[in-house]
Amino acid sequence: MKKLAAILILSTTVTSCGVLEWKDNLLSAASDQIPWSFEESMGDQMLPSILPAAATVKDVKAIAELQALLLPITEKVLVPKIKIHISTDPALNAFAIPGGHLIFNKGMLMAVESPEEIIGVAAHEIAHATERHVMRSMIQGLGIYAIITLFVGDVSSLTAYLIEQGQALLQSGFSRKQERAADEKAVDNLIAARIDPQGMIRFFERIQKESGSSRSGVNKFLSSHPLTAERIEAIESRLKALPAGERQWHPIRFDLKAFQARL
Repeated sequence: MKKLAAILILSTTVTSCGVLEWKDNLLSAASDQIPWSFEESMGDQMLPSILPAAATVKDVKAIAELQALLLPITEKVLVPKIKIHISTDPALNAFAIPGGHLIFNKGMLMAVESPEEIIGVAAHEIAHATERHVMRSMIQGLGIYAIITLFVGDVSSLTAYLIEQGQALLQSGFSRKQERAADEKAVDNLIAARIDPQGMIRFFERIQKESGSSRSGVNKFLSSHPLTAERIEAIESRLKALPAGERQWHPIRFDLKAFQARL
């Protein structure tokens, strides 16, 4: 344990790329020590503080329509089970919390111009959940003690603190490596579902164009999902490299205007 602690301390202070990559792998291994049942229970307990009932869209039909729209990608996710929520928050954002909870802000749903954009953003957020990026970010926020505790198998001792500090820990966001990995996984899932990934690109491009504006919604999205031209170019390159036979997309039958009117 002393050797492990020394290595962990070193990994937080040395800036060598090799050591930082090793630290990222260590965080991944640490998050794997947490059973999915624990993460699911923790997410259920955190949800009311992150999304109070008073801030939740309760229109049953609107929620059902969104769930049906996302079914081509959510039905392929075995673990975790994705749970869809809509917040009344006008800020342009969507995010995942532990346990497979996917929260769309009303502001984001009102800003999109096509259903493919909604599905593209959802695919990205679902990838953060399935790749356990959310849990890894929370563990990193807790620091070395959490990692050591997880490696000795004492998950229960962190339960109360994770739930209590959950909202603050989620603010740490994702690393660029995690964002790229979520992009890649999202594109994989969209291609498998025959849904045009250009929707995700169009949404990202529009956010990037508006990044210089004072719109708080755009700034909030960028603070939790830093966009780079390289990320967008990587997605476009991936699509260009697809054989023509794999670029056959299913039409999306979804009345976006009616859905937005309900919201």
